[in-house]
Amino acid sequence: MIRYFLKRILMLIPVIIVVSFIVFALMDLAPGEAIDGWDLSDMSPEAVAALRLELGLDDPLMVRYGRYMFRLIQGDLGVGDRSGVSVWTMFMSRLPNTLILASGSFLVGATLSIPLGVLAARRAGKLADSLITAFSMVGMSMPGFWLGMLLILVFSYQLGWLPAGGFRDGFLSVIMPAVCAGMMLLASATRQTRSSMLEVLRSDYLRTARAKGVPENVVVRKHALGNALIPIVTIMGISLGIAIAGTAVIEAVFAWPGIGRLIVESVATRDVTATTGAVVLTTILYVLVQLLVDLAYALIDPRIKAQYITASKKKSSRKANASDQQSSNSVFGMQATAATVGEIEIVDNMSKALDSNLPAAKTGDEIATNYATSDCDSDASMVSIETEKNLHEHVSYATRSKHDLESEKNEHVSGALVSKMYRKRSQLADIFHHLLRNKGAVVGLAIIVVMLILFASSFFIPFNAVTASDIPNRFSPPNVQFPFGTDGMGRNLFVRVIYATRFSIPIGFGATAIAAIVGVMLGALAAYYEGTASDEVIMRFSDILASIPGILLGMVIITTLGRSLTNLIIAVGVSAIPQFIRLSRASILSIKGSEYVEAARAIGLPSFRIIFTQVLPNGLSPIIVLFTSLLGITILISASLSFLGFGIPIPNPEWGQLVAAGRDNIRNAPWLTTFPGLFIMITVMAFNLLGDGLRDALDPKLKK
Repeated sequence: MIRYFLKRILMLIPVIIVVSFIVFALMDLAPGEAIDGWDLSDMSPEAVAALRLELGLDDPLMVRYGRYMFRLIQGDLGVGDRSGVSVWTMFMSRLPNTLILASGSFLVGATLSIPLGVLAARRAGKLADSLITAFSMVGMSMPGFWLGMLLILVFSYQLGWLPAGGFRDGFLSVIMPAVCAGMMLLASATRQTRSSMLEVLRSDYLRTARAKGVPENVVVRKHALGNALIPIVTIMGISLGIAIAGTAVIEAVFAWPGIGRLIVESVATRDVTATTGAVVLTTILYVLVQLLVDLAYALIDPRIKAQYITASKKKSSRKANASDQQSSNSVFGMQATAATVGEIEIVDNMSKALDSNLPAAKTGDEIATNYATSDCDSDASMVSIETEKNLHEHVSYATRSKHDLESEKNEHVSGALVSKMYRKRSQLADIFHHLLRNKGAVVGLAIIVVMLILFASSFFIPFNAVTASDIPNRFSPPNVQFPFGTDGMGRNLFVRVIYATRFSIPIGFGATAIAAIVGVMLGALAAYYEGTASDEVIMRFSDILASIPGILLGMVIITTLGRSLTNLIIAVGVSAIPQFIRLSRASILSIKGSEYVEAARAIGLPSFRIIFTQVLPNGLSPIIVLFTSLLGITILISASLSFLGFGIPIPNPEWGQLVAAGRDNIRNAPWLTTFPGLFIMITVMAFNLLGDGLRDALDPKLKK
């Protein structure tokens, strides 16, 4: 285990180098410079040139990056270009606040998700299970920034119980941000706990424990939950890492002085040094959290702990096994010898018994011979009796054959009816058949169809209708004329929300498509060339890209490329590539050794054609499920970026930007945030429901 720990720590070195270069290069390529926002009106051109020379802005990119890495190796993260304060000082001053928020969210999620998941699994198919599943689905689909604003509206403005933001009131200030940040963990961990417990509760060893009289609470708590903790801990570890690295949205909603706000401010002001240092340190924290999760597996599952045996223990174990095998072979030889001796004795006894019974057998033969030659009349009578007996047998055989023919005919007819009833469907028809049997998938598919219709209708809405102001009707509540109300300029919110579908829907499909195309191609190549240099390079690239929090990478990419629909699709899609790489590689590894793949190689097909015509089409089922599930996640990420100001430029409406625009008027016009937030949640929930239905339809175990 120590060797594994040291290996993972050493792997941080290339991660830091690559992550720092990516962030440094992207921020350097962004339009503008660090001094663009400074007040240089009182400085002469010579003074400005001297300032640029001091900051090294005239040097090439690689020279400035080399200078930065030289300081980083010495432990110097540099000084912020805008603030003039050490990056290490700024980061460490915000880190305790982020850790408090992450710990609170983890406490909320961990303490509630496991009991709820266990209860749902034990009451599977009943009302409690349905309610908990619905709660989990809503929690996974609700955007965090929108939930935070609703909590502020209810508990701060309406009830006055909790502070609306900041960190001035101690424990009371932590409650709402922790609940908001922990909702995603609570929902995802509850679903994972339910799924894992359902698989474990059907195991044979639990039935054995119940048969032995073990109380049901002990069976569930000790035997079932203990064997279902691995995927639960994985989900919690990922969520904790995201809470530490990706709470920028929650911190922006509650004005929380954490690392997320520091990175947002640094990116917005084009502070290359502060952004690079903060992202590098955040990435290190994220990787360390995942390392702790991996090490926790050994404490949970003894089978994983056994994998960390040192080489000397393995060697001694092999020697012990060899000696045990030798001794067992000698014992087996002794047993075989004893068995052979015993068999010889049995054969001798049987031969003696046969010899002693031989005269009796001869006497019996003589008696039978004498009886057979005794009388001719008795023979004639016996012949007549035998003839009559044979006639009856022939009649009964004919009757029985007729009955068998009728039975066989009936069986053929019933078999034809059964085969007609359950005749083989095509794969696509079979998937669609199982989707229609899943009520949740049908609801999700219906919502998606409605959203696509709204998306198509948005192209018939003129842009003037979206931006036209109507001051006399400003802040009008929802009514017949304005179904969703109006904003501060009197603009029709219903029209703006419908028009926003032309941005939000393409972002979801476009970003997921980019991630799927790039990730599946790289994953397929890595799987087909398993163990080679290509596999190693692709997987290390995936690890490094996965170590950067997605929303932070998206902010940097948008800052570099500019705010537009295309750039937002690219920024969101890049962060999802590692998931497709890993899943496609794992899926293709399981089928690349099949007979048809070997046959394709034998007839001389090129590797590229084998990968994309033979291997990849047969491993698409889990990839399709991931694609559907990530559609909702990409919409959430894009809405979060738009909420932070890194999305579609104004005046174009986008759901996240509309929620952000209504934030300042949430007390007197709550409809400005309610309806865009509902559209986000309903759309994401629809894709989640469809993804669950596809998973059930494509999984043979769940079809039964």
